[in-house]
Amino acid sequence: MHTDLRYALNSAYERMKFQEPSPAAFAASYALSLGIIMGGETCKGMSVEEAAVERAYVSMLAALYEIRLGVQAVGREVPRR
Repeated sequence: MHTDLRYALNSAYERMKFQEPSPAAFAASYALSLGIIMGGETCKGMSVEEAAVERAYVSMLAALYEIRLGVQAVGREVPRR
């Protein structure tokens, strides 16, 4: 994979990992990451196999984000009496 492409992806991933849990902000970072991957594969900056691994990683970050949102929502619930 091209080094500039790797740097751009790592930057986008960091935004996804440590971002305030705003759905709009996460969606923007998610779309950016997928756009980088699609563009990188199209321009031959990464192989088909590398792109598949990167898409899987983005999917994993999305799942972790949803889990984090679910945990926060449970933590805000008022205990039932």
